[in-house]
Amino acid sequence: ALQPAPETPHSQSCANVTRQAGVTLPVTGDHPRSIGIKAAAKANNLELRVVEEPKIPEHLAVSKLGKVPAFHGEDGLKLFECIAIAIYITSHNEKTTLLGGTRQEYAHILKWMSFFNTEILIPLVEMYLPLIGIRPYDHPTVTAHETAAQAAVDVVEEHLLIQHNNNNNHNNDNNNRTLFLVGDQLTLADLFCAGIIAFGFQFFYGKKWRAANPHVARWYEGVVRVPVYQAALTEEVTFLEEPRLRNVQPDGVETRGVGSEDG
Repeated sequence: ALQPAPETPHSQSCANVTRQAGVTLPVTGDHPRSIGIKAAAKANNLELRVVEEPKIPEHLAVSKLGKVPAFHGEDGLKLFECIAIAIYITSHNEKTTLLGGTRQEYAHILKWMSFFNTEILIPLVEMYLPLIGIRPYDHPTVTAHETAAQAAVDVVEEHLLIQHNNNNNHNNDNNNRTLFLVGDQLTLADLFCAGIIAFGFQFFYGKKWRAANPHVARWYEGVVRVPVYQAALTEEVTFLEEPRLRNVQPDGVETRGVGSEDG
């Protein structure tokens, strides 16, 4: 099989010698963009020292915009952008299967990581902020973000249905098997993307939603049971009966309208 991740002096030396990869800055609790990174480190038996205080000088020296997460390696490497960090941590193990077995699988892994990080997480966050009072509330705007997030989830649901049907052609006991985003085994795409969409399951995706999106729900429930994923969490995974947040104006929060700062 082709090795999709390029071999570099850093990755070779780290795979053979270094067991402490460095420091991630900062990660407060189970941050959706950091869960997959921590899970990949667990898979490679790498120790990450996590600093949970944002925008301290050490953080800003790595990420000038103060974005989460950032990474400072023991070898001096500084990285920001969660996908770059996740790929780097995973590639410490030259024999890893988490980056796929072919260049095509590697490309699909990157595709899904980028898709979840932009098309799912961003609209979910845009829904979340006005519902907890951080931004002025505007019902049509929240609805638009909810629609955008669901349209992206629909793409994943359709893809996982195809994965499900393909598995059915090879295994009659397929209904009990975990679905994967790429190929027929766990990859970084699963660990990273489950961490991203965990934000939706934490606040919005109740029992009714899971019934309407069965393949996404089944995929997520399978990935979060993986030991390295669970080892990356600070809190136990739970599933909502009803959404914790709904598209209604929260008490004490202004309604966005003409003349507002965000208008």
